[in-house]
Amino acid sequence: MNQLTAKIGLVAIIIALWAESVELSFVVALAVLLLHFNGRMSKGLSQIVLLILAMMAVGSLGIFTRQAGVYGFVKDLVYFLRPLTVMLATYYAVQKLRSKADFYNLIVLVGFGFALLHLLDIGIGLLRYRPNLQKFRELFGKLNHVEMVALFLVACIRDLPIKKTRFTLFYKIAVAALIFSFLLYFSRTMIVVLLLMIMAYYGYLKLNAKGVVMGLVLLGFGAGFAFFLSQYEPEEQKNQTVLTGFLAKVKNSYTETFEPIKFDTYLKDRRSLWPRWRAYEASLVLNEVDQERKWLQGKGFGSTVDAGFELRLNGEMIQHLPTVHNGVAYVYMKTGVLGLLLYFTIFIVLYLYNYLNPKGQAHKSYNGVLVAAGFYMLAATMVVTGIFKPYMMVGFLIGGSFALKKEGA
Repeated sequence: MNQLTAKIGLVAIIIALWAESVELSFVVALAVLLLHFNGRMSKGLSQIVLLILAMMAVGSLGIFTRQAGVYGFVKDLVYFLRPLTVMLATYYAVQKLRSKADFYNLIVLVGFGFALLHLLDIGIGLLRYRPNLQKFRELFGKLNHVEMVALFLVACIRDLPIKKTRFTLFYKIAVAALIFSFLLYFSRTMIVVLLLMIMAYYGYLKLNAKGVVMGLVLLGFGAGFAFFLSQYEPEEQKNQTVLTGFLAKVKNSYTETFEPIKFDTYLKDRRSLWPRWRAYEASLVLNEVDQERKWLQGKGFGSTVDAGFELRLNGEMIQHLPTVHNGVAYVYMKTGVLGLLLYFTIFIVLYLYNYLNPKGQAHKSYNGVLVAAGFYMLAATMVVTGIFKPYMMVGFLIGGSFALKKEGA
C-alpha cells in the first residue's frame, strides 16, 4: 500500500507542477509530505533546505515595512515555501519506493503521456488552423518541463526500467514522440536548459581539461550562430512562418532579457516596450531598490515594483507588479544581496557534486543529476524566477535524487 501511495503522490506532484499553479502544487506537495514525513534527512538536502529557509528569513523582514500587506506577504511566503515543500515531499515519498529506479522511470512515463497528448492535440488542431508561431504556441502550449526532464533522463540514465522493456518498438516510438513533441513547443529556454543539463551530467561543464575543450566548442558554435543571427533579418510578423518566427524570437533573446530601453511611461503606444519587457522589469527593480537603499535585504515579502502604467495581467488591470520575469531581479527585489548570495550558494552546493568520488555507478548517476539540476536552476533564473516558477521540476529532481543517494549509501 505504501508503494502505491508513494507512486500516486509522486505522479500527483508532477501533474500539479505541469498545471503551473502555485496553490495546487503547494497543497499537493504538502499533502504528500505530511503523509510520508519521517523526520530523517540527508546532509546534502539539509544544506539546501537551510539555505532556502535563510532566504525566507531575509524576505520575512518585509513584514516590518509599510508596503507589505498581509495578503501580499503570505503570497510571497508561500511562493518561496512551495519549492521547498515539493523537494521534501519528493524526498520522503521516494524513500518509500522499494525499487528506487522507479523514481526516474515515473517521470519518463508521465513525459511520454504528455508528449502523446501534445502531438494528438496538434494533429487535431492543424485540421482546423494554419497558425503562425505565436498562434501555434498559444493553441498547443509554450512549454512542458515534464517532457524536458523526461528527455534528459532518457538521454542520460542508462538503467531506466523502461529501457529494458520487451516492447522495444513501442519504446522507440514513445521516445521519438517525446523528442518531436519537445521541439514543437519552440521554446528557446527549454532547448538551452536541456543541452546544459545533458552536458553537465556527462561532466562537460566541469572545471577540467574536458570542460575547457567543451567551453571552446560552445564559444565557437555560439559565435557562429550569433553571426548568422546578426545577418538574418526576420520577416514582418504577419508574414512569418513557424520556423522564421522562432528564428526571430531567438534573434531577439538578448535584447528581450538583458537590454532595457528608456521608455516614456506616458506614451500610449507601447509596442516598442513589449519586446524588451523582461529587461524593462529588471531595470525597474534595480532602480526602486537603489532608491529605497535596501540593497542588503531587499524590499521583502509583499513588496511590488511600479510598472509606471496600468497593464492587463491575468485578466486584471495592474500597475504594481508583485513579481518579475527575471529570477535574479526577483530574488534581489524580495531578499536583496543576502538572498542572491544564498540562492547562488544552492547552485554551488549542487555543482560541487561534480567533484565527489562516487561509491558506484548508481551514485555517479545521482551526482550527475544533481549537477544537471543546478544548471537547470541557473539557466532558468536568467529568464524566469528560477526554482520559484510554478512549473519548474528542479525541486522535484533534487529531492528525489538525494533520496536515492541516501538509500544507496
